[in-house]
This record gives sequence, structure tokens and C-alpha cells, in this order.
Amino acid sequence: MPSQKLNTVLAIGELLWDVLPSGKMLGGAPANYCFRLRQLGVPALMVSRVGVDSLGDELISNLTNLDFDLSLLQHDANTPTGTVDVTLTSDGNPSFTINPNVAYDNLEWNDSLEAAAKEATFVCFGTLAQRGEQSRSTIYKILDSASNATKFLDINLRKNCYNKETLRRSLELTNILKLNQSEVGLVKGLLDIETSDSITFSEILINQFDINTILITLGEKGVLAIDKSLGSITVPGIPVTVVDTIGSGDSFSAGFTFKYLSGASLQECCQFGNITGAMHATYSGGMPIITRKSVKDFIHDRHLSEVLF
Repeated sequence: MPSQKLNTVLAIGELLWDVLPSGKMLGGAPANYCFRLRQLGVPALMVSRVGVDSLGDELISNLTNLDFDLSLLQHDANTPTGTVDVTLTSDGNPSFTINPNVAYDNLEWNDSLEAAAKEATFVCFGTLAQRGEQSRSTIYKILDSASNATKFLDINLRKNCYNKETLRRSLELTNILKLNQSEVGLVKGLLDIETSDSITFSEILINQFDINTILITLGEKGVLAIDKSLGSITVPGIPVTVVDTIGSGDSFSAGFTFKYLSGASLQECCQFGNITGAMHATYSGGMPIITRKSVKDFIHDRHLSEVLF
């Protein structure tokens, strides 16, 4: 795994309100990821679009208070700020109803995005924001311009928001793929991959799309990582009392990225991702405040001394 200077990370896609029974919370997978990275000290930039409306104004105010860099945030006078209706099952797992035709579907390519892409070290993207033709085109231009960056696809397949063509193109563009067990099944179906073995499935994708690393998150069981050069490893999860899992996968991705940028081993990257993901699950919502000190305390209290932070 290459050693990389801590530099600009771009988080591209949906920035929205998660509307839960208890009220609304800031959300969107790339936004959750961006926030967690910034709390870890990485200069991540959010690439998204919000409406010129009260929800957009409130979102900007909240993100400003959370120390987001909003220099690449776009404003749309014609479509509203994104919202998602969220319900939780009895074990804290979320179910999403994602409202269509919102601002982040209309991300525009411009000089600022081109400049940021050329300077980026690491780019995280997903499939949800690709449902709109304009945003999809812009995302591909960003990825093409980010020639020096590692591309990380946090696939986040959401009902009625992806198709086979988008999936294949995204896989072609990524270096690192992250998905959960449910998404493994969806990808198998879309790409006609007939195997029940996750490692074989991953090896097929690695060979077909020239992907370097695939991360399959296993919930409380941790993560299975399959690497083109290193083979496969399973890194056990960390038991915690779960409040809800909204954004936990995004925090895993952020923790993985944080260690990857420092040149850590695949094992270390996965273990730190498990730590940040587990900590996140003990809070409610997509953007809980988790300080660097609290991460250090968690590592110390759990006797995870082999994880350097």
C-alpha cells in the first residue's frame, strides 16, 4: 500500500437531511464521511449542491458550525435541498425513502471542481448521486481529472437509485471498493455473478474491473478485505452497545481512509475503520461529534494498543 502525504480528500455526492421519527439530522453518506475525516484532522472537502431554501440555509448554518469547508458547495435555485425519510427497525438498522429531483442531482462541472480534482489525493464517491444525469456526468469528470488520486467507491446501493450501467462504470473507475453483505447480493444479481463465496466474488470483480482492494463490511463481525496483491484477511469487529447504525459504514470508510493516507497496512486500515465505525454506532445520527481524544480513549480502554493513532 503506497504511503501518501495527508492532502485534500474530496467527498462527492449527497448532502441532505435525514428525517427520522425523532426529528431531522444532517446526513448523506459522503457528508458523513467528510465530517468524520475532518474530525480526525484530514482536510476533506464536500462536493455537493443544496437548494436555495430554508432547509439549505439551515444545513449550511449547521455545517459551518461543524467546521465544514463549503468552498465547493453549490446552490440551486430551482430544486430543493435533499431529504431522506428514515425509519429504524427494532435492532437499530435504518430503512430509507430517498426523495427524488433534489439539488444534489444537479451537480455542475466548473473550474473550481476541476482545480480541486487535480490537487486531490483521495476521492470518495458513491452511486446515489449518479441517479441524475447532470451529477453523474460531473462525477465522472471529477474522477477523470483526479488523475493522481486514489478513487474509493463506497457503493451505497439505494432502491431505485442505481442501475447496471452506473454500477459497471463506477467499478471501472475505482481503486478501492467498499460494500456490505446485502450489497454483495445486489451486485451479484446485477452482474450475473454466480458464487456464494465472498472471496471468489471479490476476485471476479478485481480481475474484471482492475480493482486493487475490496472491503466487505460484516456489521458487528468486522470486515473482510480482499486485495489484488495481498490476498484476503478478516479483521474482527469491536463489540459495542448499538444506538443506531446510520452513518456507521461511512465512519468505517473515513477511518480506513485516515490510515490509508498515512501509509498503514491493510490490516491497520481495516482495524481503525472498525474502531471509528463501532464508536459511531454508539451514537444517534450520521454526524455525531467524536473527537480525536475520544478515539484515543476508546483505543486505550479497549486495550487496542496495536492500533497507532
